[in-house]
Amino acid sequence: MIHKIWTVSACLTAGILLALCYPGFNCGALVWVWMLPLFAALWLPKPGISRRKRLFRGFVLGYLAGLSFFLINLSWLHHIHFAAATLLPAFLALYFGAWGAFAGSTGRPEFAHSPVNSSLGNSRATLIRPALQSCYVALLNGGAWCGLEWLRGWVLSGFGWNGLGVALHENLILIQLADIVGVTGLAFLIVFCSSVSAAVILRICRELRRGRLRAHLDFAIAVSLVCGAFFYGTLKLSNPPGESIEVRVLLVQGGVAQDEKWDAGNAKAIYDKYRKMTLRYTTLADFDLVIWPESSLPFSLNDKFNEIYLNELLSTKDFELVLGINENVIDEGVFNSIVALRGNVSTPRTYRKIHLVPFGEFVPFRDTLPFLDKIASSEIGIDFDRGKIAEPILMEKPQPYSIIPLVCFEDTFGNLARRFVRNSPQLIVNVTNDGWFGHSAASAQHLANAMFRCIELRRPMARAANTGITCLVDSCGSLYDRWAEDQGGKRQVMDPSTGNTFIEESLPELISVPVNPPRTLYAKVGDTFSISLGLLSLIAAFRGLCRLKP
Repeated sequence: MIHKIWTVSACLTAGILLALCYPGFNCGALVWVWMLPLFAALWLPKPGISRRKRLFRGFVLGYLAGLSFFLINLSWLHHIHFAAATLLPAFLALYFGAWGAFAGSTGRPEFAHSPVNSSLGNSRATLIRPALQSCYVALLNGGAWCGLEWLRGWVLSGFGWNGLGVALHENLILIQLADIVGVTGLAFLIVFCSSVSAAVILRICRELRRGRLRAHLDFAIAVSLVCGAFFYGTLKLSNPPGESIEVRVLLVQGGVAQDEKWDAGNAKAIYDKYRKMTLRYTTLADFDLVIWPESSLPFSLNDKFNEIYLNELLSTKDFELVLGINENVIDEGVFNSIVALRGNVSTPRTYRKIHLVPFGEFVPFRDTLPFLDKIASSEIGIDFDRGKIAEPILMEKPQPYSIIPLVCFEDTFGNLARRFVRNSPQLIVNVTNDGWFGHSAASAQHLANAMFRCIELRRPMARAANTGITCLVDSCGSLYDRWAEDQGGKRQVMDPSTGNTFIEESLPELISVPVNPPRTLYAKVGDTFSISLGLLSLIAAFRGLCRLKP
């Protein structure tokens, strides 16, 4: 009974420690220790337990760790519905459970279940073999995690939110490796080092009982990997900027409350707000680009009132307006879109959102499962249609470049964003509405996920939110102008006295768009690193299953 209580407590503690690494708490250093209690619980079961039982036991313990993590990490979902804040974590914890089953069986080193007082001998082989085995299982454990995290990003539409690599969001140096392996690949470094650390601690405890400490080559290898990532990140951050296009941009954060956004009685006030918040700056200075957030205007682009309203606004000054707005197109459908306009609305350049949010923008299986339609119909009257074309939008001011358009949480999908990459000057533009989740950690978590697109693709980002965090991010994932002489401050909408980001404000800034941006390895091959490692671990798991006795 005491052993069961200890193992369950260790797994719940692991999940809590991981949750503390993300925005809302930002205790990022815990990412290097959170797995240690989980490994202890997975690797130290009662003596004599069969491999089949270790699989089941590992799944349960991993699931408990995942459940405690997601219940805390996604607690802001209660702003939508209590069921969302419980059912989604219960589902996502299955991935932790699958990894726990793997790490507790195939990913468990042999010396973890050898007798404590067994002799290791003095030969060189007995010194090297445990270290090599430790590195081998660490490789498999890291690969299994990367593979499962990649899987989580596309199964059932995908929800890769707050993968393990995102926990490093405040460590600007280490996360530069994402331009090679992607944010899912960053998880490998964490899991590999944690697995090795757990194995070393286990071996040291046994060596202390025997009174004979030994060298640990596997720990040196893990430290070398971290040092290599640190060195790579330092090189990337020290590269001076090359030739660039200086775009004068105005980001508008309307701060419209979610319960007011779709109330027809508030439509006039919303139109007046965006006009005033834009003209307040454009009448005083010249801007190349003005960005409004997702679904910024109450009516669709095709509405006659919108045509008059936007033509009047665009006639006041020569700038390009990029806004999130709905489209209702006869014989085509209803789309959540980004539209670029200049001069008037006669020649819109449009991107229609490709990755829709289940139960946010459409109801899955609405026609085949009527009960789902009944549950969601009060919130989602009609389904949005899915866009099919992933083409950047060409811009003209101050000189030709293009934008990578991402709507809402599309900025959390690296494999989608890389489809827009071209060998030309590019700026990522994300329009979003985080008003659904109130003044919670959701907005900061959203930004922490989005900034990795800048690193993976080496393109800067301009981000306009209805409420939450409106900001500029450079191609290294930094909100600071690191090359400014005065070092500047964070380039985001924020009350300077309170630090509050949930305000109505516009952000006039200058953003540098590289003329010759690199085409990163991640942009070329995507999540191949994570997929390959996941397949390697899957093969090892099948081999282990074949050895199970009936």
